[in-house]
Amino acid sequence: MQTDFTSELKPARPGGSVLIEQERARSSIPVDALSEFILGKQWLQMQRNLLPLLISQKLLSKRTQMNLSRPDRYLLGLARAKLLRRMADQYRWSDEEYEMAKYLVDDVSPYTLHTTMFRQTLREQASDEQQQYWLPKHGRWEVIGAYAQTEMGHGSNVRGIETEARWDPATKSFNLHSPTLTASKWWNGSLGRTATHAIVVAQLLIPKKTAAKDPVEYDRLGPHHFVVQVRDKVTHQPLDGIVVGDIGPKYGYAPMDNAFMLFKHHRQAHYTSATSP
Repeated sequence: MQTDFTSELKPARPGGSVLIEQERARSSIPVDALSEFILGKQWLQMQRNLLPLLISQKLLSKRTQMNLSRPDRYLLGLARAKLLRRMADQYRWSDEEYEMAKYLVDDVSPYTLHTTMFRQTLREQASDEQQQYWLPKHGRWEVIGAYAQTEMGHGSNVRGIETEARWDPATKSFNLHSPTLTASKWWNGSLGRTATHAIVVAQLLIPKKTAAKDPVEYDRLGPHHFVVQVRDKVTHQPLDGIVVGDIGPKYGYAPMDNAFMLFKHHRQAHYTSATSP
């Protein structure tokens, strides 16, 4: 039986880690002073306080995550995000400490759009009444939000959005519809599997004032935001008139459930919308 001789072999020359340590040893730059100048004492102290807590959590180790399948990376992302939320409550982290902890973990959270675009759009675009309705639900995680702007045919060209929201004054609801394939919402994070609700960017259409009871002519008022319930909060199944799912594997960003979504005359009540006709 052949013995394993590989453990006795040495590199032909110093590797990168050795070389960089040698270069650092030659430097006269005061590293600690430079760090304090760039980042500040408070930031560095916060990092020193958080790192031991994070390192102690086996769930946050990255040693084996590259061997996981895409579905398992998504589940790991969910578990890590939930762990950080529990740690934030346990240690009473401030918002700044919580954000730093996410930065130090350096992994994608499937809840990212819930804590960023969904919340921020409500804060900046919704009326006072709508904020009073939605923000407490957001803060208690009674809803999990996403942001659905990008479409297969339109990314940053918001004026070109094709998804429509027709106002029905008889039922006081919006009729959300995807009239074309390129109106498919596409690449929207946190929506493929996770979110129960989404802020949907759609073209607002209202009946012309001269229109009959069943209008056929509409005025187009441009893109608006609508808070739309996408999934049942008990079964987590898509609601009637909504097709939504994960777009599949990507190069990187494995834990994020980037989505596609289409509407077929889905009715959305007005009082929960983030816009008013």
